[in-house]
Amino acid sequence: MVHPGRWVFPVFLLLLAACGQPENPGEQLVVVDDALLESTLQVGVDQTVSATEVEETTESSATPSATPTLPPTKAPTPTPEPVYIGVSAPTNCRVGPGVRYQRTGTLLIEATAPVFAKSSTPNFWHIANPDRPGEYCWLWGKYATVSGDAEVLPVYTPPPSPTPSPAFSMSLDGFFDCGGDEHVVFKIHNPTQITYMTAQRHLIDLDSSKDLYGPALDRHPFAPHPRDCPPGHENEIYPDRVAYIYVPLRGAESGHGVRAIIMVCTEDYLGGDCWVQAADIKIP
Repeated sequence: MVHPGRWVFPVFLLLLAACGQPENPGEQLVVVDDALLESTLQVGVDQTVSATEVEETTESSATPSATPTLPPTKAPTPTPEPVYIGVSAPTNCRVGPGVRYQRTGTLLIEATAPVFAKSSTPNFWHIANPDRPGEYCWLWGKYATVSGDAEVLPVYTPPPSPTPSPAFSMSLDGFFDCGGDEHVVFKIHNPTQITYMTAQRHLIDLDSSKDLYGPALDRHPFAPHPRDCPPGHENEIYPDRVAYIYVPLRGAESGHGVRAIIMVCTEDYLGGDCWVQAADIKIP
């Protein structure tokens, strides 16, 4: 009698062997050692990691692309402070820098005007016309005070100086007794764009060749009216204006011929430009 337990183990071995046979007799059974498999897998992981590290290293070691550099921003130019001018005496403003030019305005004491340029002619300023808004004129700087930085002002070249002809005309207006002295009065017409400030008066007796008066400087020669007594002289005769000059007839003899020589000048004390006219008269 066979004990059942003795057949169990052999049968199990037979079944196990049958399951382990390959279906195709030509194929070889490959047994992979667990330790070798683990080693192979680890190498693959290491290679993957190494490749990743190389890739990252290569990327990080590459020359970084240049960042575009913007041009430096130019600092804004500060706006210069306005420049103003004032005067200590009323001063004419003209179309050019000088008394040869037409007067077009006057800057009065305690008034100010903005300055836009300075002239290549010394001591003249190009300003806003005090009497004509929107226009400009040239101001003489003798009595002027400039506030602000005049160094930033541009330099303007003035227009050509006018050359008037004739400079002035004179004619006999009459004889006039004032304060017991006989005076001869001459009418002066200024047809130019120049302003005259001073004059020299000279009377010569043509019969005796004697000087009846002068030559003498008159700083205020121009009277506004022909019959002022004593003559109310003004300081200037403006362009296209008429004024009167009085000359004393001291020692003149009746019936004698007299030559009057009048010189007018553009500046005080016979300064600047001067012109001379003469007229012959007969003493009544």
